[in-house]
Amino acid sequence: MNVSKYDVWHEAIRLGLIRLFYPCLMIFGTIGNVLCLKILLRKRFRRQSTCQYLCILAVIDILFIYTRSIRYLYRHIFSADLRNTSLWTCRSLIFFSSTLSHLASWILVIVSFDRYFIMKNRVSHRNTKYRVMLTTCILVLIICFLNAHYFVILGRNVRLPSATHPKRRNLTDEAVHNGTNRFVCIAKTEFKQFFRFVQPILDVLFVAIIPFCLLAFTNIAIIHTTMRTNLLRKTSRRQKRNNRLTVMLLSVILSFMLLTCPSVVYICLNRLSTATTFSGTKLIVLDLFEALWYTKHALNFLLYTLSGQDFRREFRKLILCSKRTASNTLRHRKHHQQGNSHSMLSENSYVSTHRASSITIQLNQTETKTMVVWRD
Repeated sequence: MNVSKYDVWHEAIRLGLIRLFYPCLMIFGTIGNVLCLKILLRKRFRRQSTCQYLCILAVIDILFIYTRSIRYLYRHIFSADLRNTSLWTCRSLIFFSSTLSHLASWILVIVSFDRYFIMKNRVSHRNTKYRVMLTTCILVLIICFLNAHYFVILGRNVRLPSATHPKRRNLTDEAVHNGTNRFVCIAKTEFKQFFRFVQPILDVLFVAIIPFCLLAFTNIAIIHTTMRTNLLRKTSRRQKRNNRLTVMLLSVILSFMLLTCPSVVYICLNRLSTATTFSGTKLIVLDLFEALWYTKHALNFLLYTLSGQDFRREFRKLILCSKRTASNTLRHRKHHQQGNSHSMLSENSYVSTHRASSITIQLNQTETKTMVVWRD
């Protein structure tokens, strides 16, 4: 079998992604997003609707990283696609993966519009928590409804054709067995054309293109409103704080435009291809774009730290508070141990004193009895 240099490079890049990149991405993304939650839920941030939306985004990012990365780790460990293990796994995994990718895009659209309306004083500052929860629940219900068709169109048993060592791998990247019937996570026959040609167009529209256009519009409006406000009146302390929060939000939106949108567009357009196999070069590009897409969901903590002065200040307070708590815990344990040792010593001294006094009383009673007998 002739193996091209692109196939060798593809194997090396895939092994590097699976063994190093995705585990590090899961660890770094989890720690970073948990820190984002702890900081954004502090008293300084949690009252603002923008920070509440960013907390929801952090939860979505954690779920997205695990849902997407675990499939590659499973393939590397068991040499099989996790989606092909059962019908329930196939439909659930693709449903949650698609739902989370839609939520990650549209939550940014909602928070950008919310920020713009706040700057225009068109949204009340009261009941922000109720407004955020209501908007998020409506968004989740709509997206879950739009992705519910995966529970109908996916999953069927096929008879795999016989093949001996194919030169190019298929999309599931599994070894093909000779003439065996097995479950495969692909669309049913009656939905094959829809899944191949219509679904990629819907994904690229609702995950990348439409959110990109809306975010570009709101970003321009937010920047224009901020500059106009700063020119018309003297910036107060509250206005400076809002400007810093706006910069944080714009950094996240910019990373979405630069990392997520190109990756989703390229991946979805390649799904429109009628070919069942891809060359080594195209597989390398697909893997790199997909890794770039996943990276965006682990970068929010770094973006907030670089662009947000208030976020950095709260992060330092969190570290100092944790150190102070740890030192107080150690000091409390030392005092507790010392108190236990003192109490044990006092108990021992009390017991010894009590024993000595009892012995003295017994001796005195013995001497008294002896004197009485002697007198008698």
